[in-house]
Amino acid sequence: MNDVLGVGCRPDDAQSVPIKRSLLSSREILEGARVPRFCALDEKLDLAVRRPGQSALVARDGLKSLASPVEEKKKKVVVIGEDDEPIAVLLRDAISDEPAYQAVVVADGALVLETVRQVHADLLILDIMMPGLNGLEVYDRVREDATIRDMPVLFVSANLPQFEGEFKRRKITSVLTKPFDLNDLLERVRTLCPQ
Repeated sequence: MNDVLGVGCRPDDAQSVPIKRSLLSSREILEGARVPRFCALDEKLDLAVRRPGQSALVARDGLKSLASPVEEKKKKVVVIGEDDEPIAVLLRDAISDEPAYQAVVVADGALVLETVRQVHADLLILDIMMPGLNGLEVYDRVREDATIRDMPVLFVSANLPQFEGEFKRRKITSVLTKPFDLNDLLERVRTLCPQ
């Protein structure tokens, strides 16, 4: 694996500024380098930071960059708001392995809206229990924002009974209970966000 992580620019991009993973923690990398904090750093990601004033987005290793949504118009972009890293990686990989989709992980609920706008998301998958804003608070803000209110949202939750009243009050029907079968998840993604 490279020590440099792929964030929205090709390896040959002269504008990228490499940062060694081993030098800083993920939060320091994200804040100190001014990379959007929605970047999920894990073993499958590489990071290259564009100079100030240029956008930088995370793409799974081996995928084309999300930095140019126009070039990637064929693929639908799915933003996953999930702070449990093993689940987030599983969801991201399963969705990104589908030819029609590309997934971005956001571990902090407070950063989901920024990410959705920046990557021009076609679908949002939310966990309820996240740091920053919980999934229901994120959902409310999505529905209040005229530019993204019509975007489909799928909840994945292990606490469905606890939040059933909240789902009913908001008329949320797209919910998968954890643990779930990945085939069920992919079927929901295809239904909510057809190619």
